[in-house]
Amino acid sequence: MFSLKIVKFSLVLFYVILCTKTMNVTKETLVQIQELLKYPRWKNLNDVNSIKYIEKIYNLKSIIEKPTRLSEYAQKVRILTVYLGCSYAKVMNNLFLIIIKCLQISNNKNKEKNDLLNGYINTEELINIIALFIVPTATLMKGALDTLDLLRKSLLTTSKIKDYQSYIMILILEKIEDIINKLNNPFLSCDVTNFSTFEILHSFSNNVIDNLKYETELYCEFVPYDTNYLWNEWNQKYKAIIDKGVKIVFVKFLTRKINDYIKTVIIEKYIQLGFNFDPITEETFVPTSEELIEPNDDLEFK
Repeated sequence: MFSLKIVKFSLVLFYVILCTKTMNVTKETLVQIQELLKYPRWKNLNDVNSIKYIEKIYNLKSIIEKPTRLSEYAQKVRILTVYLGCSYAKVMNNLFLIIIKCLQISNNKNKEKNDLLNGYINTEELINIIALFIVPTATLMKGALDTLDLLRKSLLTTSKIKDYQSYIMILILEKIEDIINKLNNPFLSCDVTNFSTFEILHSFSNNVIDNLKYETELYCEFVPYDTNYLWNEWNQKYKAIIDKGVKIVFVKFLTRKINDYIKTVIIEKYIQLGFNFDPITEETFVPTSEELIEPNDDLEFK
């Protein structure tokens, strides 16, 4: 009898400790989410009208401003994750449409001139653009979405919604992060023509566009826009520069424009949303401080 009482007491004590820890984690998570949503840029993610989640339509502004019960916070964070994923999808769609345009133009010129060497340089420079700008951006985006998803999972103990295993964009971003490894495959040796690399990059870029279309059709309602607007805008600016007699290779001009575009994206859709990057662990995190700090955009971007 005595031993049975000890066992019962131990079980009660165990559950009290467990519940206390859970409540503390939940409280800390709630503070993180509340402070995160104080960053005004959340209300300015204006490229997505609404998102669809569990057969319901949600508007971002109403989700942010609506007072939420503890039991609903996990769902709220999930909706924010989907919304941000939609916004990130548009960015990646813009970038890979430009990569495809450049590959097509380069390939057409090479066929006309039979200039394989020039084609190799152009393809390699596009690979460098992907490695220097697009892959790191995909890493930051995935980090932001991972961070939100972890905050959501820490709230699931008080939530009635199911724990979905993944979120919009996760597989696409992982593939983008891995493309350089694929292009550096040792089986693509020197005696293999450049078109092997070209075809891999072209096929990969088209695959990204197709996957983005599939996922965004399921979840995202974008503000209507011309998908080629960025390419058309940059092309016109390049022609204006050339008409003034300034000599600049298009791919160099393109590199500058993508650099500027990526910088704006990282500042507006990452830093100004309250996400931080740890250069040591190479991970994204949300500050736990209760004080809302306005980030130094230039410093954080560097």
